[in-house]
Amino acid sequence: MSIFLPSSIESLVSPYFDNNTNIDLLRDDLIHPIVSGNKWRKLKYIIQDFKASETEILVTFGGAYSNHLVATAFAGNALGIRTFAFVRGDENRPLNHYETLCVENGMTLKHVSREAYRNKAQLFAEYFPQSNAYFVDEGGDHPMAYIGCKEILKELNKQYDYIVLSVGTGTTMQGLVMGLAEQKSKTKVVGISSLKNNHYLNERLSAFNPVHWEVMHDFHRGKYAKMDSELWQFIHSFYKETGIKTDPVYTAKMLMAVKSLYQSNYFKPNDKLLLIHTGGLLAFKDH
Repeated sequence: MSIFLPSSIESLVSPYFDNNTNIDLLRDDLIHPIVSGNKWRKLKYIIQDFKASETEILVTFGGAYSNHLVATAFAGNALGIRTFAFVRGDENRPLNHYETLCVENGMTLKHVSREAYRNKAQLFAEYFPQSNAYFVDEGGDHPMAYIGCKEILKELNKQYDYIVLSVGTGTTMQGLVMGLAEQKSKTKVVGISSLKNNHYLNERLSAFNPVHWEVMHDFHRGKYAKMDSELWQFIHSFYKETGIKTDPVYTAKMLMAVKSLYQSNYFKPNDKLLLIHTGGLLAFKDH
């Protein structure tokens, strides 16, 4: 698995954050240009478990613009694993860039209706009745994924008051919260929901002490993957300032949310923050 590089932590000093020196950025976007960020962290132990299970094909789920599907296809192709994905939506249309990358990397795609997609277990049982397939839920949600996400905590060389990241399914956040609970740490994970009305995240994390977590639901900017002029301007200004690319679905929204949370005094100037860049840069354009 040497094609995947280690992550790094760097100080994030930017005029956007008033040159605050208490903010660090976990550069998981540097792990790989396609299997980047939390995508590889989630897949790492899933793939190990898949190989140990002696099943024949890894089956997963996602939307038409899923970074998880592209990452799974690419990793599968690189590591000699057959991959299959159920894609939400069966509209008659050409494959988009994300789906084309999946196919080019050997993944078989099955587009299904949005209604059928809601029952993933039934789809899996219908298409793979012989138990020769390995089930991985949408976004890489799987018990083995938590192990990879918890490893972030082993890479930290100092104590933070907050770890902040953008969340979709909440798999990465749950892994972090589980790890902090095991360590009896005082660090809190703040998840910035990228989806509107995604209150399932609160239900998912309700089993854990709220001292370790909080989900913010007011920074989705209207719709998942929707680009607006302010978000577009931030992405390109931030890139010019720092040389760091961010995506419009997750990390850029998270960074803008952090600015707002400073302004509302949720974060105090002396709080030590670790922000997680979760990769997913296929949607980035540098012009």
